[in-house]
Amino acid sequence: MKSKILKKIGRVILGGLTALFIFMAPLPGRPANEAQAYFDATLLVTKDPGAHITDEDRNVAYYWILDHINTLSTLYDLSPDAAKRMNEIFYEANVFIAETELTVEQLVAYMNEVEANLTAAAAMNVTGANQFLFLTNDTKVPSGIYNQSTSVTLSVVNLGVTLLQDVIITPNESTDPSKWPFVINHAEDARKIYRLEPVKNLDDAKQWSQDVSWSFVVSKDAMSGTYPISFHAKYYRDGQIEETDLTTYVNITGAPGNGSLNESSLEGKTSTPRIIVTGFTTDPVKVYAGDTFHLSITVQNTSGSTAVNNIQFDLKAAKEGTGSDSMGYEAFLPTSGSATIFVNRIEAGATTELNIEMTARSDLTQKPYVIELDAAYEDDKNNPYTAATSVSIPVHQEARVDTGDAEIVPASVPVGGSVNVMYSIYNKGKTTLYNVQADFEGDSVEGGSTFIGKLDPGASGSVDAMLNAVAPTMDEGIVKAVISYEDEAGNVTKIEKDLQIFVYEMDYSEMGGEGWVDPGMMEIEEEGGGFPWGILFGGVALVIVAGIVTGILLGRSKKKKKLKAEQDALDDGIKDLDEEDDDEL
Repeated sequence: MKSKILKKIGRVILGGLTALFIFMAPLPGRPANEAQAYFDATLLVTKDPGAHITDEDRNVAYYWILDHINTLSTLYDLSPDAAKRMNEIFYEANVFIAETELTVEQLVAYMNEVEANLTAAAAMNVTGANQFLFLTNDTKVPSGIYNQSTSVTLSVVNLGVTLLQDVIITPNESTDPSKWPFVINHAEDARKIYRLEPVKNLDDAKQWSQDVSWSFVVSKDAMSGTYPISFHAKYYRDGQIEETDLTTYVNITGAPGNGSLNESSLEGKTSTPRIIVTGFTTDPVKVYAGDTFHLSITVQNTSGSTAVNNIQFDLKAAKEGTGSDSMGYEAFLPTSGSATIFVNRIEAGATTELNIEMTARSDLTQKPYVIELDAAYEDDKNNPYTAATSVSIPVHQEARVDTGDAEIVPASVPVGGSVNVMYSIYNKGKTTLYNVQADFEGDSVEGGSTFIGKLDPGASGSVDAMLNAVAPTMDEGIVKAVISYEDEAGNVTKIEKDLQIFVYEMDYSEMGGEGWVDPGMMEIEEEGGGFPWGILFGGVALVIVAGIVTGILLGRSKKKKKLKAEQDALDDGIKDLDEEDDDEL
């Protein structure tokens, strides 16, 4: 007992020290094989959910939570209040895990709760567009001609973890024709999005984006070229108002004589040639964790007159915290070892494709991941420029579903009877399963449909179904248990499990002979409060009936075997006679 208490105290002290220094220094390194053991969360989710946790399970839980903290540190610029709150959550979790006797299922559920609390704490006092509002990568660059109207659409997506409400977006208009190519009209410029849900763990960020559009008239004073158009956004997050800017681009054809946006301005300076991303594709289209995929990014030199040279593109994927001596590893790694692409020249207004083969880490959760694209380049006069943009790639996780051994009671049943089937369904993957349902298919049984609902990663559900026997078994007695579930996009997947149930038909034709007692003909003596001989005889009669039925079935089986043997002997005798007749002839 004393040793157990000392062990718990040691674990609490270790957790407290780790929480104290987690934001002050990198985590200490461990050998590769040890790190793999500690960070492999499947060590828990593949275990028996009802088993009691061990010290090894506690270690897995500690480092699982540390990984999540490292991930949040790479995604958020943590404020002092956020870091303090995360320390408190981490310390409380260590004490709870060290002091509490839990089952594996309870530990996994608790760790999921801790992760949610840490994520909420990390998002405290976060500001800046890169934390929440983005424009989807396939937002098209519109074109406009002077004195004509053109439509500008923003496809806005929330890449944060919190619902955004009452998002008000207005254009940042300017009287300078080199900054704002449209006629100024303040009357109907504001657009509102009432609710913008976060896209974490969803199949595709694009389908959850919301579009807001404006119809602008191109000013007669506008110059030709590609304008960066800025919009200001205000929104509420957790009851607090926040602000940020969103930028898109518009290709403008100005009136003759107005000049080019990329030529000398009124101050005699040359405008900056810009490189923007106009689209991207992946092959395969769906990227799964652990897969290698081909990424193709289309970039454009938006300048109408200036070519760019010596362009160096650097791709940097979002980091996920699984390293013990760093702030995490990149979600995507290039197969060639280098994430740098060099392009010699892009002419004015021209586009080019950047191609790279990358591998998604196998432990990524199902959500979109951002790849930043930084460009460094020069114009024809060797003036240096830089540009930064990004693309977001949704990563999918393969669903992993398993079932426990089925308990079938009874395994053999007469027509008209019922069978109880019980087994468990385990979600061993890292993606949530929706509308989980178990059905049964077989010629001899019907019914038993069981709806389980949502299964989170690491969770399990139970099937406890009653099947009705409707017809005798004509084959090996295989009944298929069909488990179906949906992913976030509503795609249905089915898996099958074979069960063996025998259904036989009772034969009452041989009952009623000598010695047969009909339980229904027995009278139950109720008067006088004497011993209930009727009930006793009725019970004995039922036992006798069961014995007779069993005897009849066994007798019929023996009779069939005897008849077959006699038939075989008869056939052999006829064959011998035929052979003798042939010999005589």
